[in-house]
Amino acid sequence: MTEDAKRASDAHERLLFNLSVVHFLLPAILFNTEILWLIVGLPMLISTGIVVSIMRRAGKRDQPDLIYAHWLLAWRRGRYLLLSYLISLALFGLGWFFLLLQADQVMREIQLAVVGWFSLLPISLTIVILIILETASLAQAREGKMPKQISWWFKA
Repeated sequence: MTEDAKRASDAHERLLFNLSVVHFLLPAILFNTEILWLIVGLPMLISTGIVVSIMRRAGKRDQPDLIYAHWLLAWRRGRYLLLSYLISLALFGLGWFFLLLQADQVMREIQLAVVGWFSLLPISLTIVILIILETASLAQAREGKMPKQISWWFKA
């Protein structure tokens, strides 16, 4: 593997680390705490920091095209993850609002649990799709290939 291929693969390795460790291992460890906002909120906060670090690196144009293209692709996919967070928060907020209308307290707690799990669905689907896409892009980067999804940007 060439030095450029190694540096290009760093973007996808960072995003895959985010998806696997931060979204699978960390919540599994935090389930012991039974503090629900911590189980969901801490991984989202750490993940946002990692995606922001990818964004900052993708903004540096003073690198070879191969490296720049793979960091741009990782940033584009990181934005999908951030968008899934917003969608999930909107779904949860909407569900929470409607649950305020529920008169029965016991029923409200049951429905809140359902709304909570349902609102995590966009994040879960996005993570599965991104793991598949990022694994393929990591293989491309390690081979020193320009990503097809973004190669049009560099044809001048």
